[in-house]
Amino acid sequence: PIPLLPPAAGTAPAAGADITAKPLAPLDPSWIGTLATSDGAFPGTMWQGTPRATVAAALPQLAPSESPALRDLARRLLFSDAVAPEGADPAGGPSLATLRLERMLALGFVSAALPLADHLPAAAQTSDAFERSRVELLFAANDTAGACTAIKAAIVRYDEPWWDRALIACQALNGQKREADFGLSLLAERKAPRDPLFDALIETLDGHRRKLDRLPQPTPVTLALWAATKTPLPATAVAAAGPAALHGYATNSAVPAALRLAAAERALRLGALPPDALAKLYADVSATPREEKAALAPGVLPATARQRAVLYDIAASAATPAKTRLAALAALLAEARKERALPAVAPLLAPLIAALPATGTSPGTAADAASALLAAGDAEAAGPWLAAADDDGLRLIAHIAAPESEPVDVAALLRSALAGLGPRDAAARQAKAGLLLTLVAAFAPPDAAPLPALPPGPDHAAALPSATLWLALQDAAAGKRLGETVLTALIVATDDGRLSIEPIILGRILGALGAVGLAPAARRIAVEAAIDAGI
Repeated sequence: PIPLLPPAAGTAPAAGADITAKPLAPLDPSWIGTLATSDGAFPGTMWQGTPRATVAAALPQLAPSESPALRDLARRLLFSDAVAPEGADPAGGPSLATLRLERMLALGFVSAALPLADHLPAAAQTSDAFERSRVELLFAANDTAGACTAIKAAIVRYDEPWWDRALIACQALNGQKREADFGLSLLAERKAPRDPLFDALIETLDGHRRKLDRLPQPTPVTLALWAATKTPLPATAVAAAGPAALHGYATNSAVPAALRLAAAERALRLGALPPDALAKLYADVSATPREEKAALAPGVLPATARQRAVLYDIAASAATPAKTRLAALAALLAEARKERALPAVAPLLAPLIAALPATGTSPGTAADAASALLAAGDAEAAGPWLAAADDDGLRLIAHIAAPESEPVDVAALLRSALAGLGPRDAAARQAKAGLLLTLVAAFAPPDAAPLPALPPGPDHAAALPSATLWLALQDAAAGKRLGETVLTALIVATDDGRLSIEPIILGRILGALGAVGLAPAARRIAVEAAIDAGI
């Protein structure tokens, strides 16, 4: 339960004076949460000292990310049970509860958001934006019946075309062709803004042949309609869809597994699909011996979701020789490294890596395997692969990930790691060296020797965040305002859907998180950044 706000301090009544009672402020459930302490819940005081307006202004900037570490922080922030930040919701504007539910939808927290939505303030639950988000979440959960029930209950309160189209979608999905056609004709009579793609989807489900080759702005509702047409989802739609919409399509059992693979892979990378769900989809793909042979060809990396499914199934097969399984795993790891997706796919591949011996593995594959295990938080299992990789840069990262594992000579490892970055690409070498020095300075500075100086390198191409955000992060961390620090750090750390690997930005983020007692989360971010940068 949310702790009660303490009563305001006052002067004790004089002896014999009448005692008056001052009522407490009403309980504000805007930040009621469902996360247990064992799952990383932040303390109930996390918004202490942060004005409500500050949180309301920052929340919409919280964006999806392929970084598991950032997503985990966002999960802990959005679902922790806390006293709501002080202040009132703006008149006529979205409530804090609505903004919070919108972020849960935007980040793809489908299964966790729906039960929480029912406990948020009743006043928020009957707002247009809140109810739209809840409907989209229900479609993303493939609960069409629940979504349609909610639409029928809400449509009497709103006079917006969105609700009319949502009802028409329900009618089309439920086989009510006449009602859906009538709904489209009513929208045309009302001169509502046209949505040609929506109309084409409805008409296709009504039995008319319409060209469906693009879906520029996929939502859970439109992807539910698209799935019902049995039309393959375009690659551009997979790339454009948000985590919740991808979750809905990837878990829609009415769509053949082979057609869901690309959406499921993207959903996994964005953290909206658990690894075991993608593994099950992979297992449903039947490969021919010719496909297996082609997938295992030396030097060939998988280019399609089906090829990755074939390789995954080979690597997961206990009946397959270890050498063949390792070859399949090596191709998956190399492709993930090339696409800067190793931290995101690490939870999927880590169990396969841990089940194979590291002996006889090439240093490159061993380094990729060790990186995946470190990103997945299994430093112990990474040990044999680190030994096979013989890479001092990785040993430093492993020390940052688990400093208690064994003592190391940080200064010697750092000198060796910097020397081993290689002279082939001076700009890349300089960027990696700067990042490595930043991470070592944050978590493992040498006891005696100062950090080595680097010669001046090229200017960094990364764009710095706005001065407002930069200063806000510094001020929140200095004031030990945990929720505000985490929220601002998440915004600053996200660079076009990825974790920023700019040393200056990372250094500020790691320091801020450490200042509010979140050193383990900061270490996880540091490990991901190093792996993402190719160290």
